[in-house]
This record gives sequence, C-alpha cells and structure tokens, in this order.
Amino acid sequence: MKLRLILTLYLFTLVACSQRQEEQYQRLEQGNAVYDPSNWVKADLQCEEIQSADEGDPLAVVYLSQLEMQHVLDTVYTCSVIAPQMYTSFGVPRHALSACGGWWAGRGNFYYALHEGDSIAVMHARPVQGDTVEFEYKLLKNIPISSPQE
Repeated sequence: MKLRLILTLYLFTLVACSQRQEEQYQRLEQGNAVYDPSNWVKADLQCEEIQSADEGDPLAVVYLSQLEMQHVLDTVYTCSVIAPQMYTSFGVPRHALSACGGWWAGRGNFYYALHEGDSIAVMHARPVQGDTVEFEYKLLKNIPISSPQE
C-alpha cells in the first residue's frame, strides 16, 4: 500500500514538473520570437502617383513602408505593386518581402525588398523592353530595421 502511494505521488510530481517545463519552453519560444526579426519584419514597397499620364509625363514616388516609417526611394514615371505570384516574371526572388515597378516609354524601374540581417536591402533594376528583357538588380539602399514598439 505504501509503495502504491509513493508511486502515485511520484507520478503526480513527474507530470506536474513536465507541464511546468513545457510552459517555460513555450514562454522562451514566445520571448525569442519578439527578438527574432524574421518573425516580425514587414516591409512594403509602395507607389504613389503624383501626376497622371493625362497631365503629361506620368510621375510616381516609390517608397518603403516599415512599421509606420516611410522611406522615399525614388521618383519614376509609373509604378505599381507586384503580386507575389508574379515575382518570377520580374526576376524577383520568392523570399522577397515585397516588390513594385513599372514600364514607361520602353524603359522600366523595378524594385524588391529583402530582409538581410539587421537591415532591409532594397534592390533596383532598369531593364529595357526588347525581344528579351533581363532584370539585373543592384543594391539601391540598405535601411536599418525599425523595432516594434512594446
């Protein structure tokens, strides 16, 4: 009888301790998620039309929006956001955070953003329309990652 009582207490203690360890691991994982930028880094390349083609040559501003911060990147003739399913058509890697670009008068300006360490790399290409179009992206700007407000 004493042996059963001891075994029962041992099992309760074992179960209780293992639940506490799981809770600690869950809390640690959640705590680390806040400090791991890949879990919360969001960067959207956006375009804002300043002048339409009806008024002469079109004009748009390209900017990167990240945690309520907006960084102006370029002024171009025309621009629109590129959907992720279209990335490969524009030479954008699948793991890009966002992409945008546009064509005007046979020339283009295309951009995409990547998370690289503690910054966001904005890549830029100026392809020319022809029989074949090659997107040769080069680093335009590195923008430090803004941390979320706690």
